[in-house]
Amino acid sequence: MSEIARRVGGSKATLYGYFPSKENLFLAVVEAEGQRHMAAAEAEVMSAIAGTLRDALIRLGEAVVTFMCSEVACSAHRMVLGAAGRSDIGQAFYEMGPKPALERVAVALSAAMDRNEIRRADPWVAAQHLSGLLTAEIQPRWFCRDLQALAPGEAQAIAERAVDVFSRGYSI
Repeated sequence: MSEIARRVGGSKATLYGYFPSKENLFLAVVEAEGQRHMAAAEAEVMSAIAGTLRDALIRLGEAVVTFMCSEVACSAHRMVLGAAGRSDIGQAFYEMGPKPALERVAVALSAAMDRNEIRRADPWVAAQHLSGLLTAEIQPRWFCRDLQALAPGEAQAIAERAVDVFSRGYSI
């Protein structure tokens, strides 16, 4: 907290007035970064309700893969997992970021099910399946000390493969 106060030109007392703990400050930073990076992806999810589902899911997937391979997302993921067994930060992180995003994807998938674009299933489970497919190829990067950057076009290719598998699993 001392280093943060020094960098922003404030005091630790002021920081603790806004954030009662380092965990609260961390969660606020992660939430702000997630919202900043994922705003376009959120719009893509909702466009799936009115547009072609496959194209919208690929655009969403590309945004998710790009964000999850960013330094900020990778660092947050590592810190949350490292502290999850010792604090409630993992649950708080999930409740403010991944869970609401998955809920929005589930709404879009439910609408696609209503239009008979994909088979009827539990939209929440389908959203989790899609999330797992989108992160399957990038998870190994999170375990390396130096985060490997995505090659040009790699995020789109990963998203296309994930959406293709998802589509086969949920096709009518």
